[in-house]
Amino acid sequence: MFSNRKFTYYALTVCLTGLVYTFLCAALDEGTVRLVRAFATGWSAEEISLPMTVGRFAAVPLAVVCCRAIDRSGVRASLIVCTALAALGCLGLVCANGLDVCGGAVSGRYGLFALSLALIPCACTLIRLSLAALCIQWFIRFRGRALAVVFLGGPLFSAVGAAALVNFVAVALGGDYRPFYLGAAVLLALLALIVRYLLRDRPEDAGLYPDGDGRAPAGEGEGPAPPAKLARDGRLWLVLLAACALAFAAAGTLEFLEGRLLAKGGGGPTLLNRAAPWLALGAILSIPAGYIAGWLGDRVSAAGTAALLGLADLAAIALLWRFPKEVDLITGLPLALTGAIVTGGTPVVLAACVGRVFGRTGAPRAGQLIYPAAVLAAALTGPVGAALGGGARARLYAVLAAAACVGVLACLVLLAVDRKKRDE
Repeated sequence: MFSNRKFTYYALTVCLTGLVYTFLCAALDEGTVRLVRAFATGWSAEEISLPMTVGRFAAVPLAVVCCRAIDRSGVRASLIVCTALAALGCLGLVCANGLDVCGGAVSGRYGLFALSLALIPCACTLIRLSLAALCIQWFIRFRGRALAVVFLGGPLFSAVGAAALVNFVAVALGGDYRPFYLGAAVLLALLALIVRYLLRDRPEDAGLYPDGDGRAPAGEGEGPAPPAKLARDGRLWLVLLAACALAFAAAGTLEFLEGRLLAKGGGGPTLLNRAAPWLALGAILSIPAGYIAGWLGDRVSAAGTAALLGLADLAAIALLWRFPKEVDLITGLPLALTGAIVTGGTPVVLAACVGRVFGRTGAPRAGQLIYPAAVLAAALTGPVGAALGGGARARLYAVLAAAACVGVLACLVLLAVDRKKRDE
């Protein structure tokens, strides 16, 4: 790949631009919750959480629109539009005000505030989908590793921590988060310009081939399969089942693992009894975990790696089920390690599976069904957790474990079916 200088330029631009995107999306998606709760306390917790929940569910139908736009108009157009939506959400939070240092909710505009809060997580989800589609088009043999670099931004921000962002706003900005969102909007505009003028939808648009090879990849001459033929492909439904099950299990596991650790972090005489070191360790370990998952997907099998990811999810659920009364080195390290594997590996492996099974030509069309369904499955973890949680956590963990088992079985069947189809 690196022997072709022109391809190396585009590959580095794709990966580094994607990394900045995912880092900024993590800051906007995860950091916004902490920022508005810390500095806009004039509005209740429900008034803050409801718009973000609506935004996550609104991402489901918009993901269908986004995937269709990618199929018809290319990735760049979709990515630029999604970037504009995220920038509008940032500017909306600036104009909505409601900050404690500026008079609180009395001086704010809740309608604009709620719309902006819904727009940011929705746009960030669509940006991630577009970045996955861009990597699928540019890479084949190096696809998993490229996806790992692009999605490295999320774990990197988690390693830095949303608490650091809150401290920065509190200390450096005096409790006024508007300069942060103005800066984020400017950075999003710069990223959109990079996408528009420095990137291409496909390597063929720049006179290149995937991975910097000197010839076109085999098996891509027929173009995407028509919807009726795609619907009869059993691999579509296996990937759909695996993606939904693993996305649901991963989102639920990570959400409740963090919640349990934070519940243990309120007291304790030593650092080992607090949540922050274990959350930070999990975030740091997720950086190599994502790359290892991408490497395994390239060198072994994307479906097989997804099955291993499901087993790691089962291990994390088992640790949650038997959560210790006191988190120490012996119990905290497995919790951090399994959480890291799930955090770093899930977005990389699921996108790699779609690219591996359907190829560059079929992935955009198959993604119109798979990606929105996976987004919906991940968004359902909150309502399901509220319905099954509380004093009976065992029911919640049983549902998460069942989802992970379904995902592992679907991946194993997919692995066998895909190998058989490729041998024919």
